[in-house]
Amino acid sequence: MNYYTIGLAGHIDHGKTTLTGALTGVNTDRLKEEKERNISIEPGFAPFHLSEDMVVSMIDVPGHERFIRQMIAGVAGIDLVIPVVAADEGVMPQTKEHLEILSLLGIKRSIIVITKADLVEADMIELVKEDIRDYIEGTGFEGASILVVDGKSGRGIEQLKTKIGSFLPEVPSRNKAGALRLPIDQVFSLQGHGTIVRGTIFDGELKDGEQVTLLPDRIDARVRQIQTHNEKVGRAYAGQRVAVNLAGTGRKEVKRGHVVVNSDHYAVTSTIDLIFTKALTMDYELKQRSLVTVHIGTAEVRGTIVFFDRNVLKTGERDFLYCQIRLQNPVVAKKGDHVIIRRPSPVETIGGGTILNVSCEQYKFGEETIAMFEQMSKGTPAEQLVQMLHRKLVLSKEQVMQQIGLTEDEVEELSEEPELWFMESGITSTPVFERVSERVQTNLTSYHQHYPMRRGMLKAEVVQEMVSMYPLKLVESVLDVLQHNGLVRQNGPFLSRDSFTPTLPSSWKTKMGRVIQLLEEQGSKVTAIDKLIENESIPEAYKEELKQYLLTENVAVRLTPDLYVHHMSWEAIVTDLKSGTNESFTLQEAKDILKVSRKYLVPILEHLDESGATIRNEQVRYWRSGS
Repeated sequence: MNYYTIGLAGHIDHGKTTLTGALTGVNTDRLKEEKERNISIEPGFAPFHLSEDMVVSMIDVPGHERFIRQMIAGVAGIDLVIPVVAADEGVMPQTKEHLEILSLLGIKRSIIVITKADLVEADMIELVKEDIRDYIEGTGFEGASILVVDGKSGRGIEQLKTKIGSFLPEVPSRNKAGALRLPIDQVFSLQGHGTIVRGTIFDGELKDGEQVTLLPDRIDARVRQIQTHNEKVGRAYAGQRVAVNLAGTGRKEVKRGHVVVNSDHYAVTSTIDLIFTKALTMDYELKQRSLVTVHIGTAEVRGTIVFFDRNVLKTGERDFLYCQIRLQNPVVAKKGDHVIIRRPSPVETIGGGTILNVSCEQYKFGEETIAMFEQMSKGTPAEQLVQMLHRKLVLSKEQVMQQIGLTEDEVEELSEEPELWFMESGITSTPVFERVSERVQTNLTSYHQHYPMRRGMLKAEVVQEMVSMYPLKLVESVLDVLQHNGLVRQNGPFLSRDSFTPTLPSSWKTKMGRVIQLLEEQGSKVTAIDKLIENESIPEAYKEELKQYLLTENVAVRLTPDLYVHHMSWEAIVTDLKSGTNESFTLQEAKDILKVSRKYLVPILEHLDESGATIRNEQVRYWRSGS
């Protein structure tokens, strides 16, 4: 099943509502004020039955100049537009602005309809056709079919239905598999039901009973019921017009412009970079940093427009440029979304744009920024992502979807790109990953050169030094990969190059080796370690390094801060004691066996206790089983 939305747009009183009724059998002027004034204030929606495999919603958008705001909200998300021109009036100023807005929104699939055909002679209709062709020449609507109808008499209605039925299958289907995005264009409440919202699903699907969030205000709610054209359904898909009953939120909290989502795939931002197209209907110049009104989806937000190659946007021919809009309130946006920019006073459409970036910075005025924008707008998604990662260093998959405008499946496909590096914690570029990897290995190599007797650098210190330049999750991922690939080794809290082994520094190796030799020769009756080191004239700076080396490399055992015994001597002490005692022994028995004074005996026995080899109970020590 495929779902489509068709929008009718045009000047006031050109017969859109009558035509909608003739096609669908539904009067879309639903509001009392609309019926009294015969003007569509809010977009009207009606089901349009074409075939069993096509579900179509027809939108009759308002035509009066004051209601262009609602018109923009109405056409957001449509698949086919039907510009309507009355045969008795022809192309009017409002018709031109509507067509311009539709073109700026990227909506170019159209069937142009001349209405009220029964009110004029055939020659007049031909003149209107010629007028239309002249106006749409060079626009996205050039070459569109032009049909002639009369909604009241039914003239041409069946031919229009047939044309629509053959046209829609050629329209690319919406992304039903993507993350849900439902911009809200109507909010109301019904007694016994609570809050009801309406909108057209842009992407994904909505399921009855699921938890959703309303962005940008991050309001949590639950879907209590879904209807499509007054029919209750269990789920609805991209392209469908829906009414959704929300539980857990009040009517006053929800407003037009909110977006219903069920994931973190869409960005909330207060700044957008645009590829901007100036409107041909713009009558007044626009100065740098002017206040503008931005229409995105169904949201309407004020903001400041910033140019990077000019200080004034002049009227005249079509112009294309890059700019940034700094919004007064956050919006939900995705790269590739279309926006309309209007001037608050005097009110007019000044242009439209395609969002280039939703993760924006404040850039400098000049060619450097323009060159950056040009690079961002070109190339494959992979190339655009690599460029972005040169600045951002690492992005989550959700951020890539938001900022590059990709689906989850499309992001996964990028994992095959050699210039990208996928990690559990996110995505970086291969050059950035290699830069961090090389920096870690260089730091460790330098550390080993300065401290050759240490096992390595504390991992916490490695991370602390790197996070001053790189995100923590990137550093941690690089360390994981380096260990997995055998380039870095972790030993307890220490990190080292895998090929590194602690060694005595070459310049003092002989003298330090003599200290170790003396420890071994002295057995259990050792000279204070500091004295041994001083006797060899080893510099003070190396004293603590050597002592730590003796312990970490299991060369010696520390009995006290002063007394170190060689590990072979220690093993001999334990062996002699075990062979000379039974399950327990006293201090005197140990003294008789080892034949050492209390100066050495007490530290030996206390170290046995501390190491867990023995358990002391008053004056008796017991060997632990297995020790």
